[in-house]
Amino acid sequence: MIKALFFDVDGTLLDHSPEGGSRMPDSTRRSLRLVGEKGIFSFVASGRIPSWVTFLGDLYPFDGYLSVNGQYAIDRSGQVLYQSPHCPEDILQLVELVRQDPFPCLIIEEKECFSVAPSPLIDQHFAWASLPPPPVYDPARLRDHPVLQFCLYMTKEEGARRLAPLQHVEITSAGGEILDVIPKGGGKEVGIAAVAQRFGWKREEIMVFGDGDNDCRMLSWAGTGVALGNGTPAAKAAADYVTAPIGEDGIQKALLHFGLLTPKDLTT
Repeated sequence: MIKALFFDVDGTLLDHSPEGGSRMPDSTRRSLRLVGEKGIFSFVASGRIPSWVTFLGDLYPFDGYLSVNGQYAIDRSGQVLYQSPHCPEDILQLVELVRQDPFPCLIIEEKECFSVAPSPLIDQHFAWASLPPPPVYDPARLRDHPVLQFCLYMTKEEGARRLAPLQHVEITSAGGEILDVIPKGGGKEVGIAAVAQRFGWKREEIMVFGDGDNDCRMLSWAGTGVALGNGTPAAKAAADYVTAPIGEDGIQKALLHFGLLTPKDLTT
C-alpha cells in the first residue's frame, strides 16, 4: 500500500512547455487533493534551493519539502526533518579554486544563496526567478551556516575537471549546464529514505515521480518510480512505469494506473 508520494518540481509538477506556461496542471492539483483525502502524504523532492520550493504550498498544501537534491527536508510547518551539509574543508577549497581561476559558482545555505565571485550567468538565473542577484560569499559564514549544495554553470565534463581536487563531492544535474554539487553519498533518494524513516514508512510504500537525470536514483530506489513522458531517456529507463507527459495529465494517469485514484474519484 502506498503511503507517500514524492514529486520532482520542474517538468513534473510544473509544466515549462510553451503550452504549460510554468504552471501546475489542473489535473495534477486535483489529483493531489484526491489522494490527500485518502490519507496519502505528498512531498516535494526537488533540486531547487529551499526558498524556491516552499511557494508550492500556495498551489497545494504539501506535507513537506525536500530541496537541494535531498540534502535538506522540512515538514509543512518548517520543522527540519533531515539535513546533510557539505564538508567545510571542501567549501573552503572550492572558494580558493574560484579565486585562482574564476568560474560561475553558487553557494546554497538553508536560507540564503551567494555567488562565490560576481557572475552574469548567475545573475541571469536569479532574474529568471524574479530575484535580485545574490551577494558575494564570505567563507567566515561556514562557522554558523553550513553549505547544503553548490551549483556550477558549465558542462559536466568541465565541472568534473574543475572539482577534481575536492574529495567529498558528487555532481548531479537535471539536464543542461547547471550542475548541482552535493556531498558524496547524498541524493534525493537518501533524503526520501530519511523522511520515510521519520514517519515509519517502508521503501515499498513510497512512490516517486520525476523527469530529469537527477531523478534517476530516486526512481530506482523507490518502491514505485514513475517517469513523466516528457522526461529524459535516463529517467524513463530508471523508472518502473512511464506515464504521459505532464501537460497530458501524466500524474493523474499514473495514479489511475496504480489504483491510487479511480475513475469514480474524478467524478466527485
